[in-house]
Amino acid sequence: MALTAQINAAKASMNIKVKRTGRVRPPNLPDAQLKAIGDKMVAEQKARWARHQDASGQEAAKLSVKYAIIKQAVLHKRPYRDMSMTGRTVKNFQLRKASDGKIRAENTTRLERAKALRANKYDQMIGFANTDAKVVFDASQAEFGQWVNRAWIPLDGTNRRPSTLNMVP
Repeated sequence: MALTAQINAAKASMNIKVKRTGRVRPPNLPDAQLKAIGDKMVAEQKARWARHQDASGQEAAKLSVKYAIIKQAVLHKRPYRDMSMTGRTVKNFQLRKASDGKIRAENTTRLERAKALRANKYDQMIGFANTDAKVVFDASQAEFGQWVNRAWIPLDGTNRRPSTLNMVP
């Protein structure tokens, strides 16, 4: 009985009528749009450090007792793991590359990059948290929204864009 049903289903036919055809051009955002996304990514990561959160979005690990005493003596405030003792590591963390479809942010000088990597071994602070990803996705959606109207390439010769496809010609 089950075998018969499969055979009958294979004999069934379906007609599909397509009124408009086209293709979508792959995304190729200009460097200015990638830079806008990257700047928002860096700003959100610095804001997360100021909230004392690590790369997983959780409260950052406590400092060692020795380092906490040193940091409190230098800064005269309660010590937290926030990637900042002198402020140079945080100020030096910036967008390095936003071109060719890639966005990269890191410290620019060798000394600050080495300090950041060393600090990252204690508790991973550099990286994407869920809150960072949401900000980047929202920024990407805003930038891609401008791109979508240019992405549709109609093949029927009408040269109509997606914003007008729901209208009857």
